[in-house]
Amino acid sequence: MGVMLKVGLTGNAGAGKSTVAAIWRDQRGALVLDADGLGRAAVEPGTPALAALVERFGPRTLQPNGSLDRGRMARIAFTDPEALAALNSIVHPEILRRVDQILAEAEAAGVEVAVVDAALIYEFGLDKKLDCVVLVDSPLETRRARVLAKGKMDEATFERVIAAQLAPGELRRRADYVIENDCDRKTLQRRALEVYKKLVGGEKE
Repeated sequence: MGVMLKVGLTGNAGAGKSTVAAIWRDQRGALVLDADGLGRAAVEPGTPALAALVERFGPRTLQPNGSLDRGRMARIAFTDPEALAALNSIVHPEILRRVDQILAEAEAAGVEVAVVDAALIYEFGLDKKLDCVVLVDSPLETRRARVLAKGKMDEATFERVIAAQLAPGELRRRADYVIENDCDRKTLQRRALEVYKKLVGGEKE
């Protein structure tokens, strides 16, 4: 059984990293760990992390059914650096714990390639657990248009989220590979598969 390749996939909001993750999963069989999904699971009703959030921010962060009001939580966190730090200190360790657990189980099961899809790979310190990091990048206006079109974030929230993430130039400096997503879906797919081939072949840019 070979050693599992652990790949980080990152990018600022709207860059298209989840699209690349889906291409690698559906066309090359990679195991994809979605950090956002793990974050949602970490704060489901009954979890210690949700209880800690309610203790820190109060019941205003809950919906009537007892689940986290993610939109309100985001608005609170991204308007106050202290609140964002508190949120991260509660949720990030739980995400890291879950990533470690899933990666260990995957390697034991003989998975060849595991991809951690996370906007905050460097902020989490996740890069230290991975073999390499791939950045998906797009021009700012393209990213803004994509995010606003989804309707999950207004422009003010988008600006605050971007301000809280590492700048594209810094991400480019740190990443091992960069996929430019300034193109149509077919071209993005080709670029994503070209980088995947380099990953599994051990080539370095």
